[in-house]
Amino acid sequence: MSSGLTDLLKTGFSMFMKVSRPHPSDHPLLILFVVGGVTVSEAKMIKDLVTSLKPGTQVIVLSTRLLKPLNIPELLFATDRLHPDLGF
Repeated sequence: MSSGLTDLLKTGFSMFMKVSRPHPSDHPLLILFVVGGVTVSEAKMIKDLVTSLKPGTQVIVLSTRLLKPLNIPELLFATDRLHPDLGF
């Protein structure tokens, strides 16, 4: 009975004490999913930025499609934004 009470008291006091809990940024793997597409240069920029800010972190960049630089103006100025005519 006393150990149960002691555990209960420790749990109650831990709310007032600084207890380190794991945070998603502590993990050595970063998975980034980009909706709408990403260019190769953007993926490299993300990889280089994460490597410089947090060495030892592995980066996986996923996307709905791989864009060419010439696709970007067409996507920006498409009249029907839900169904742009990219020609693929």
